[in-house]
This record gives sequence, structure tokens and C-alpha cells, in this order.
Amino acid sequence: MYTNMKQAVITFRETIIPAVLNSYSVVFFFNNKLLAIVLMIITFFNFYAGLSGLIAVLAVILIANKMGFDKTLLKQGVYSFNALLTGIGLGTFFEPGIVFFVILLLAALFSLILSVVLSGWLSKYGLPFLSLPFVIAVWLILLPSGQFTNLGLTQRNVFWMNEMYAIGGKPLLDFFQTVDNLPLSKIIVVYLRSMSSIFFQDNLLAGILIAVTLLVTSRIAFLLSLTGFISAWLFAHFLGSDMASFSFYNIGANYILVAIAIGGFFIIPSRFSFLWAVLLVPLTSLILLFMRKLLGNFELPLFSLPFSIVTILFVYFLLLRIKPGKLVLTPVQHFSPETNLYTYINNVDRLTASKYFPLQLPFWGEWTVSQGYNGKYTHKGEWRNAVDLVLVDEAKSTHGLLSNQCENYYCYNKPVVAPADGYVVDVVDNIDDNEPGKVNTDQNWGNTIIIKHLDDLFTQMSHLRAGTFKVRTGDFIKKGDIVALCGNSGRSPEPHLHFQSQTTSLNGAKTLEYPFAYFLQKVNDKRLLRSFAIPSEGDVIANVSTDHLLTKAFDFAPGTILKFKYREEKSEEKESSWEVFTDAYNNKYLYCFNTKSAAYFINDGTMFYFTAFYGDHKSLLYYFYLTAYKILLGYYPNIEISDRFPLQIIRPNRFSLWIHDIIAPFYQYLETQYSNKPVWSDTSVNPSSIKLSTTITISSFKNRKTDGEGFILLAENKIKEFSFEASKTIIWAQSSNAF
Repeated sequence: MYTNMKQAVITFRETIIPAVLNSYSVVFFFNNKLLAIVLMIITFFNFYAGLSGLIAVLAVILIANKMGFDKTLLKQGVYSFNALLTGIGLGTFFEPGIVFFVILLLAALFSLILSVVLSGWLSKYGLPFLSLPFVIAVWLILLPSGQFTNLGLTQRNVFWMNEMYAIGGKPLLDFFQTVDNLPLSKIIVVYLRSMSSIFFQDNLLAGILIAVTLLVTSRIAFLLSLTGFISAWLFAHFLGSDMASFSFYNIGANYILVAIAIGGFFIIPSRFSFLWAVLLVPLTSLILLFMRKLLGNFELPLFSLPFSIVTILFVYFLLLRIKPGKLVLTPVQHFSPETNLYTYINNVDRLTASKYFPLQLPFWGEWTVSQGYNGKYTHKGEWRNAVDLVLVDEAKSTHGLLSNQCENYYCYNKPVVAPADGYVVDVVDNIDDNEPGKVNTDQNWGNTIIIKHLDDLFTQMSHLRAGTFKVRTGDFIKKGDIVALCGNSGRSPEPHLHFQSQTTSLNGAKTLEYPFAYFLQKVNDKRLLRSFAIPSEGDVIANVSTDHLLTKAFDFAPGTILKFKYREEKSEEKESSWEVFTDAYNNKYLYCFNTKSAAYFINDGTMFYFTAFYGDHKSLLYYFYLTAYKILLGYYPNIEISDRFPLQIIRPNRFSLWIHDIIAPFYQYLETQYSNKPVWSDTSVNPSSIKLSTTITISSFKNRKTDGEGFILLAENKIKEFSFEASKTIIWAQSSNAF
């Protein structure tokens, strides 16, 4: 029994409460506690409407949770926000009583059924269902309500001041009247009343509270609400329609919600999303006027139906594009325009790896690109996306003293290796090498191997030496396995290796532009790390060699538990432990049970890097995330790894970030940079201890200042220690096994 009670408490705290709060805030496309609490309070300005909404939400959440529906969607308020609107709407129209509350529960249940069914249907097409269940559920009651003799209509929505008097007496009534009579311009009054109409209110205080809280929650959403309303206001004056009706039963809310949905939620905020928000608001107005006339015959209010129709149609319209263009649909929804924007911008730059199957260079040592993409000799037309590779000496020569013998060329007879795991689908091994200076145009590609890595990704390596193949057709080979030796067969005037990617197994197929995952480029005796790039003619390149200590220390396999004892400045020693999990999409993450924080990461064998952090920004896991944001698994003391954080992770001071949020869809002047490099090791070759240094900087209009520094000490094949120091934080942690 105790176990059952404990489980019930956990469910209530971790599922029911978040689901209730998010049912309010998700109306504005947020999962935000502050916004949720303010909106909940506002609904109780009409007490019975607010109570009806809360009852409907609780009933729907408990039913959905008991019946085993998706916990994530339930906690996000996706299944219950329509029940909230249904409850508030019915509580606004009808008098409370036994009949009313029975009808309320049935309507809420119907909204849940519609939400689940529409979610299952529309999600297959990548579409939202928005507030369609609310509109249909309220219509279900309103249309036949004249036949319900025991269900009485109410005038509380008209005489709402009486409600205020009943709740708080004359002082509360005077306060509401004072706010409602503020000397504001008409456009501001209509905007605020339109904002309040989203929750069936018609007073300035509700509008002011919603607008201010929306501003605190999201500057972009607030700006979009103004953009949508002003666009509707101007179009209404252009048409000569009545602006007074904007606050009538969600009419003005349609314009505000369309602008927020299109401008910053379903689409990554940009000047183009703002432009389309401006264009779609007048279209929403036309649809609204048409449907208002049409449904007027049935005496049915529109509510938020025009908003739902326009938004769903436009999202589907964008999904049917062949190319994404300037309007980018939000790939991962974070329920915040700012987070959506900053995360997207950050991921476009740094998560290139997720787009490609990683290929390494097909050789050992340092080779030179003798002919690159769109080369001047043979890389033309459909075969333009290929590279030719040779070995050269200090004088840039490809051979020794005698150039008429293949054996004198430095790359001749050198191993050619598999660029990635795959199956050998074709081998040509019967063509003699040419005498240097001559070519075999009848057998253009010479001795060749073609490897299948994915269904639509193959690599071809040609001009190999006959009789040196180590594999046969049908063999499975691993990355780095020797497949043959470099030769001079086919259309090859001198020994070299031809490499290309393609989408079919055909020998000499049309080439595919495709990058190598990681390689080192030699520039003036320095080595630069290139990530998911294509080398150019003349580049001297080599594969990245991984280091055993770095590789083992950051090998976080699922089930691994990391334990640390740590100390913050002027505080007692604490303990923290993390476990590695894999989610349903096979993404790995570190999870801290104490703070319920998660840090998602990728280890591709060459680079370890974090992709997202969720949870407590004061947890030890967060500071580790900052310190080990991106780590090269090869030991190169002169190579510094650079990256950027999304702005919501490393926050500058709040005022400067707020200003930036407003400008961000059009221009971004704030950046947060990360850099990491080795600063010490016990030996220069195969070190058993390595110290890495991290620096975090913030740039404003290119003026850069240091915001934090950290160190990671690796030893005994693990993370031995790490520390992080910022303006208000000094933290030091050590592996528990070290004590």
C-alpha cells in the first residue's frame, strides 16, 4: 500500500501537475510555469468559468493518464488544453449546477477523444490539430442547448463586474474599474481586450496581465502578437469592418494566435516568417468574415476556428514543398520561439554529422589532392565530384629520379583502405598497370573496388594494382581495412588513387558530392582540423588518429555510471552520479537523478560532443556539459576545437538578451563561443594523463569577453577531475573512485 501511495504521489508531482499547468500555457504554444499560473488566475476573473476549465482539465488528464496515453504529450498539455478551453467556454455561457457539470465532463471527454484521434490522424502528415476539438466540443453543446431545459444560459459574461464584487467586494470592483478606464488609445485598448478574449475575458486587466507575462516569457511571441494584431487592425480599416468586434468571443485572438503560430512556433522565427504572419492575418480576416456569416445562420460563434484552419493549411502547404526555401519548419519543438531559433541556428552549424554517414580518407599517412572536384583533366560533368590522391616529397614531386617506372612513384603499392564499414559489391582485378605517361582509355577505371555503405551510398576507388586485392565481392569490411594497393591501371597517366561517392553500384556511376567526416589539413607546417568537408586541389591531408586515453575516457556506453564528489566555493562537499541511457530514438544521454537533468551527446569515434541539455543550470552535470561540450578524441596539442552554444544555454545579462531576442529574427549580434585544447600531458606519445582546457566567451558586435573557464584531467582511462569557473561559480569535481 505504501508503494502504491508513493507511486501516486510521484505521478501527481511529475505528470499531473505539469500537465495541468501546461494546459494553460500551451494555448500560447509554451510550456512555461509563470505564464501558466498567470493564465490560470485570469480564468478565475469569471470564477465559475475558471473553475469549469480547471475541472475539465483535471478530468481529462486523469482519464488520459489512466488509459495509458503518451505521457510526454500528456505532460506537455497537448491532450488537455482543448478541454480547458471547452470548460471555460461552457462556464462562460451556462449557469453552474448538477446538469451543467455532467454536460461539462461529457464535453471535456469528447474534446479528449477528438484530441487523441485528430493527433493520431494529422500527426501522420506532420500537422497539428490545434483548437479544433474545443470548437467542435462547445458547438456540440451550444447548438442543441435550447432543448436542455435544465441547463440555463448565464449573463455573467456580460455582467462580469458583479462577479468581481461578489469575490472581493467594492475594493476589488474599484480596482478593476480603474484599470478598465485607463486613458489608453483605442488601438491599445482593443489589443488588450483581444488578448483577454483568448480566455473568454473582456477587460483590460486580463489583457495587460497576459501581454506583460507574454513579454516576460518570450519577446518574439510578444512582438508577433503585436504584429498580428496591427496587421488585422490595418486590414479592418482598409475594408471598413467593425473593430469593436475584435474582443468578441476570440475574434481578435485568431489574429494574434495565427501570427505567433506561423511567425515563431511552427516556423523558425525570421524576417520571412514575420512577413508571412503579416500576409496570413488578412487572409484569416477574410475567412473569419466568411465563416461568421455562414455560421451565423446556426447562431454558432467562430471561436478560434479561423486560426486553426489557416495554420493547419499553411503548415501543410509548406510540407508539400520540394525545397525548404527561406521558411524553415521547426524540426524539434522546444515550446519557445527563442529556443527554437537559437537551437536551430546552432544545430545547422554544428550537427552536420547527423546528415551524413561518416567516411574517412581511404589511405594511411599524408597524401596530396592532385585533382579535386571540377578538376581540369577528367573530373567533368557527371564525374565532377571526385578526388585524385598522390604522395609527394618536399619538392612537391610525385616520384623519385626516374619517372618512367611505376615503382618510383611514392604512392605506388601503398595500402588503400575502406573509408567506412560496408559490403564489397564489385571488384575489377584483371587490368595491367600502364607505363607512366600512357593511359588505357578502353578500360577507363582500371582495377576498381565498389563498397556499399547504405542503400543509396556507395564509394568507388579506382586505378588499383592488379593482384593486390585483399577482399572479394560479397565480403563485409570494416573502416580502415586494407582492400588493395595503389596502382596505375585504366585511364591513369601515373600512379594515383581515384576516389568518388555515388548512389548506385555501377562502375563509373554518376558521382555524388559528399564530404569526408574528419581529416587534418597541413597548412604551413600547421595542422587544421576539417569536419565534414571536401578537400580541394593541392590540399595535403591525413586522417585523424584517435588517442586511447581520450577514447576510453569518453566512451559512455549505455548503463555506464559516473560518480563524482564535488565542492562549490564556500560549500560542503557533495556527491553526484549520472547514468548513461538511450532514448526511443537511439539517442544517448547522461541523466542525473538528483536534479532530473539530461545532457544528450554523440560519440562518433573521432569527436565527442553534446547536442542538448535539459534541466537544472546549477547542477554538476550542467557544468560538465559546458566544460566537455566538444572534445576531439585524438591527441593534438596544437589543435584547438571551436564551437558555439545556443544562446539559451549561456545567457548574457537578462536585459541585453531581451533586446537581442526582439532583434534576433532579423539580425543576431550576440554569440557564445566554446574552445577546447590539450594544455598538458605526461608524455608526448601515448600519454597516460592529459589535461584539457576549456574557454567560453561571449561576443557582442564582435567584442569578445571571457565568460567561463574549465579544465578536465584524464587519467586511468577515465575523467579523473574537472573544474569550471565563471563570475559567480567556482566548482571542482573528482571521480569518486579516486578517493
